[in-house]
Amino acid sequence: MASPRRVKVRNLIFLFQLAYFLASAPPELAAKDSDDPWVGWHRPVDANAFVTTKGNNHDSVLFVEPELEYPYHLIISHTTQFAHLWRSKKFSWSSSDWELVSDKYKIGNHYEYDDGLKVDGTYYVYEAGKVYTFSGPLEKASGKWKVTGTFPHKQCDDIGVYYEDGVFHMFGEHGKFPHGPDGTSLAHFTSKTGLGDWKLIDPKAVDPNPDGGNTYGVGDATIAKIQGTYYLFCDRESKGSPYKVTAWRSKDLNKPFEYLGKAITPRSDEVDDWDNYRIQDPDIAYVPELNRYVMTCNMMDKDGNPGGNFSGGSLKGGSTRVIGIFYSNKKLAKTSK
Repeated sequence: MASPRRVKVRNLIFLFQLAYFLASAPPELAAKDSDDPWVGWHRPVDANAFVTTKGNNHDSVLFVEPELEYPYHLIISHTTQFAHLWRSKKFSWSSSDWELVSDKYKIGNHYEYDDGLKVDGTYYVYEAGKVYTFSGPLEKASGKWKVTGTFPHKQCDDIGVYYEDGVFHMFGEHGKFPHGPDGTSLAHFTSKTGLGDWKLIDPKAVDPNPDGGNTYGVGDATIAKIQGTYYLFCDRESKGSPYKVTAWRSKDLNKPFEYLGKAITPRSDEVDDWDNYRIQDPDIAYVPELNRYVMTCNMMDKDGNPGGNFSGGSLKGGSTRVIGIFYSNKKLAKTSK
C-alpha cells in the first residue's frame, strides 16, 4: 500500500498535468461552447439521411421560394457528369416526400457545386472559379446553365455566397492547410455583380487560428442573417479530427466573425449510422412552414455500415456519403426572420 505522502505527491502531479493540458488545449476544450441559441441543431429523426438509394450524394444547394408552386428545390451533386434535382410542395427531411425531377441534371462538368442563390430572377451557381447562371424555372435549366462569370478560387475556394443590398459577399478557403483540403482561414470578397470584379475585404474574416499556425482548417461556408445578426456555418477539421460544422457570428458582414462553437458533429460512437465519420458542406435556409432554419449537409459513413450502392463517386474502401437534413433547435415567428 502506498504511503499517504506518495499518494499526495501523485495527486499533485496529476493536478499539474491536468492544468497544463487545459492551458495548452485548443480553445473549445478549455472553454464551454457558446450559449447562443443558433449554435443548437438537431436531427429531426435518428436516421435523417435524405435518400440512400441514389448513389454518392454530396454538396447540396437548397432553394426556398415560397411564391412558387414548388417552393423547395434541392440540387445534389453526384458525379462529374450529372447532379440530381429534387422538388417539393411541402418541406420534409426525407426524399419520400419529394419528387425527383431529374437524376441527369446538367450544370457543368464538376463533381460538386459550392453554393447557389437567386437574385432578381436569376439563379447563380458557383464552382471551381466559374459562375453559372440561368433565368427561368430550375426544372428547365438542365444543360442550359451558362458560364457568365468568374471568382478568384485560388484565393477563395469552397465558397459560400450571401447577397444583400446590391452586394454579393463571398466567403471561402484561404491559405494552405497541411492536413486536408481546406484553408487556414475564410477570406471575404465582395462584388456588385456576383460575376467578377471581386474585391478582397479580409483574408481572415473567419480565423480558426487566431494565435497563428495551422491547427484548424476551414471551408464550405453558408451564411444567414437571423434577427439582425449574421451567422456563418462552415466545416472545420484538425489533424486526426474529421469534419464537423462550426458556428460563427458578426453584427457586420465586413467585420471579422466570432467563433461560437460546434453546431453539428458526427456520431463517431454509433458505427451503424450514416453520420459516423464526418459531417460537412452545410447549406442553410429558412423554412417558413416550420418556423425554423434547416441545414443540408454531407454525412459520411467510413466503415461501409450501413453502406449502399455508391458507384460513380471517388470514395474508396466502403466509404459512403449521403445528404442529411438538420433542424435548428430554436424556432422563429414568421415575422421575425
